Amino acid sequence: MDRYTYNCNYCGVEYTPRRRFKQKYCCNSCRVNAFNQRKKAKTNLLKTKKEKTPTTKDKMSWVGVGNAAVGTFATNLVTQILTKEENMPATKGDIKNLLNNGSHKTFLVKNMPPAENGSRPYFDTYRQIITYK
Repeated sequence: MDRYTYNCNYCGVEYTPRRRFKQKYCCNSCRVNAFNQRKKAKTNLLKTKKEKTPTTKDKMSWVGVGNAAVGTFATNLVTQILTKEENMPATKGDIKNLLNNGSHKTFLVKNMPPAENGSRPYFDTYRQIITYK
């Protein structure tokens, strides 16, 4: 085998290749560093191309806004139709109607034990206290 010397494509050091016409770098670290440098340059080039040319996805159109509004309305409508009345969330108006109904409504409190005399706890919605009956 001939003893030619070549220059490393990454660092420029002269070296004698172990495989002629195949080896372009003096060592594995130069080969890996050259690959990483090429990869970084390629990604930077792609980033600059993306910044210069805006795509249609970046633009907002009235058609897209309309489609989003119709989709939201349809979803809310289906949710209203399919949700049972007892599973609907309570609003401030519902709570005011319960409190200001005029009559003292009481509800059994199920997670409290009865008193010693056997009377059960009830929550008074008007006075907002627990009474035993």
